[in-house]
Amino acid sequence: MQNPTDTTPLIERNKHRRIAKSLRLVAVVAVGGLIAAACGSSSPSATKKSSNSHSSTGSKSKSKSTTTTTGGSTTTTAAGGATTPTTTATTTKPTTAASTGNGTTTTTAAAAPSTPGGSLSANPTSSPSAALTGIGASSIEPFYGKVLYEYNKLNSGVTVNFTGSGSGPGVTAIEQDTANFGQSEVPMTAAQLAASKGPVLQVPVDLGGVAVSYHVSGVTGGLKLNGPVLADIYLRKITNWNDPAIAALNPGTTLPNENIIPVFRSDTSGPGYDLDQYLIDTSTDWTGAIGATSPSTTWPTAGRATGDSGEDLNAGVANYIQETEGAIGYVEYSYALEANFTNAALLTKSNTYVTPSVSSIASAGATATSLSSTNFNIIWSAGSSAYPLANFSWALIYQKQSTTNTGIVLGKLFQWVTTSGQSYSSGLGYAPLPSIAANLAHSTLLGLQTASGSPIFTN
Repeated sequence: MQNPTDTTPLIERNKHRRIAKSLRLVAVVAVGGLIAAACGSSSPSATKKSSNSHSSTGSKSKSKSTTTTTGGSTTTTAAGGATTPTTTATTTKPTTAASTGNGTTTTTAAAAPSTPGGSLSANPTSSPSAALTGIGASSIEPFYGKVLYEYNKLNSGVTVNFTGSGSGPGVTAIEQDTANFGQSEVPMTAAQLAASKGPVLQVPVDLGGVAVSYHVSGVTGGLKLNGPVLADIYLRKITNWNDPAIAALNPGTTLPNENIIPVFRSDTSGPGYDLDQYLIDTSTDWTGAIGATSPSTTWPTAGRATGDSGEDLNAGVANYIQETEGAIGYVEYSYALEANFTNAALLTKSNTYVTPSVSSIASAGATATSLSSTNFNIIWSAGSSAYPLANFSWALIYQKQSTTNTGIVLGKLFQWVTTSGQSYSSGLGYAPLPSIAANLAHSTLLGLQTASGSPIFTN
């Protein structure tokens, strides 16, 4: 990220940038039917760089990566609100009337028509073998890395290769039908659904949060920040950590005379969308500067310094915060937790200050009483303990599957991920799905169909 007052030539600044370490908490894949070895993760370097200005083109993390775990070794390879059509499978039981010979007639219900996948709820770890591919949000990589590995241990014939390249590429992958499923922190819009090659099912699979993390030496504990102050930091109206507006929110805290370096995502992202929504909800300065009242997955130009192109993915932002004195940025809480970041306590709609945690994210998720792919926003939700930057993440799956077996595997896999698989969420910085989200996932997956449009599953 570049300090707008820095006039050091770009080439000279680049000499002082360290290569950002990879923060790939990437989805695990077991290949060739082998049971995968334990899933690993890495955190940003513990070495921090002291700097009051930082070039935006030095040690950027611009690569996407796919992590494959096979037989005990891990290899990371670098790579180059609308209506969701949902059909719920139903069955009608025909009846047969028969005379008993004594003047009475009995009616017997016939068996329900069979479906190729049988009951979606029954035996979710039993399915045909398949090698699936997924592309999308990097925010969910730590969660997928664990649950996909655990699923493979239970159903070794199913392997999943998930590439965390951002929500935007996840949507593009499903539009162009280049992966078995996409992943996005924000459900697809009407225009995106219309651009796809058929109806798309959108399945809530995890509940996470966006941490506002900072690197300010000597400042321990969660600084309190509200929307107006955070907006002015990104608008470069507040440029020093000892600014009176920050001090007023944190009486008794000694703040350093140090430049603030705001960090943002260069790619389309769910975390950026969520922070944009929070600032729209809380700051008139922000809405006036960006000229919009609806959030965007692309970070607004008004929130960028001139010539600053940002950082790529959660890993890029996390590495930058870790290495740069004075930095502040937004990153998926799971990454912040792994890197042991200090996170701001944000003002809630109930006038309390709350830091991100599994419990505060769960409190926000509990406010989603009418969750759907068109009613998904839980930013700035009511509740004194609800973290105001929480969000659901959505798997994107074509309703009609060209191969019935693939449809069976997708249904069984995500049925397990949204039920039993949720037991792994808390340890990774996510909250288990509330029942309304798990029920929505189940009813949406029942909409999976064969190529001819027949239901794949019964309930």
